[in-house]
Amino acid sequence: MSINASIIAKEFSLTEEELHRKSLRAFLLEQLRLIEADRQARYAKFGATDLWDMERLMVEGKVEEEAILEDFQTVDYLTDRTKRIKVMLEQVW
Repeated sequence: MSINASIIAKEFSLTEEELHRKSLRAFLLEQLRLIEADRQARYAKFGATDLWDMERLMVEGKVEEEAILEDFQTVDYLTDRTKRIKVMLEQVW
């Protein structure tokens, strides 16, 4: 079943533009929450607190590079994605 955005906006005394902006903001915030949960899980896997801590574990030989590399690269990607989403949030608000 499909519902028109104008009906929802009217129900909550919003303009369609306000509804659209709030929807985009909610979506982006949810994405940030999911990314942060993924990053924290990958940090916890190695007892690290951030990307630099993961790198230190590799450099110091406390964790074998092949054991941490995929998670390290993923955390690096997720960190960049977080920055891009935050820029989008600033533009939406």
